[in-house]
Amino acid sequence: MIEPISRRIKIEELKNYGFALRPLYTIEVKIEQTVKESPDTIHRILTDTGLISRATIPFEVVSNFRGSADNKPFYSATIIHEGIERRYTVAARDTGGLIRSRVDYEPVIQPEELKLVHPAEFAPIGIQVKDWELHNYHHYFMLFISSRHYESFDIIVRGGEEHTNTSVWITLAESDLRTRRVPCSWYLNKLAVFSGLEEEVRRKISSIDSIPKTQSDDECKNEDKRL
Repeated sequence: MIEPISRRIKIEELKNYGFALRPLYTIEVKIEQTVKESPDTIHRILTDTGLISRATIPFEVVSNFRGSADNKPFYSATIIHEGIERRYTVAARDTGGLIRSRVDYEPVIQPEELKLVHPAEFAPIGIQVKDWELHNYHHYFMLFISSRHYESFDIIVRGGEEHTNTSVWITLAESDLRTRRVPCSWYLNKLAVFSGLEEEVRRKISSIDSIPKTQSDDECKNEDKRL
């Protein structure tokens, strides 16, 4: 279990875009944590939970699934391989096509010499991860018409200078939810190794009536929690 040194949870958006009897919630949560574990250790732990896997970092063509709405890669990391520091990325390339209700994306892995090595395999073959980030964006279509339903997950892990504490930023966002529940529940479940995280997110959501997309700095400060 990873115990946070500090944690801040902010509800970026919580709004019902439907009706009272047929709600359609959009909920976005941002989390900032500081922990003692290194980015490499967190990478290993989250590989074991299944967060870092072929389900989140595809190595084959996928449909309606890319890194982010603004085209971030599925995964990027600074790694040390055979004593050499290099940048590793898995990006999504739109394969095109006329039927846009199904958009296919082909993963593009760099560098070329590591294109057969998945990030879930880094630890067993001795690749060290200095910093890393993972982005997933699922968008859904209905009968050739783009729906508003999407699911977006981001995690960025950065180590401090001279091996000091590690910063972890997480964003969970989902639309068209029928109830006020945690967004991206599959992803949050994979993050259960962060002590108390899921429970705190649930409490934060249940304690707030409605929040538009923006929030004041004072409100952000009030939500800061030191552990």
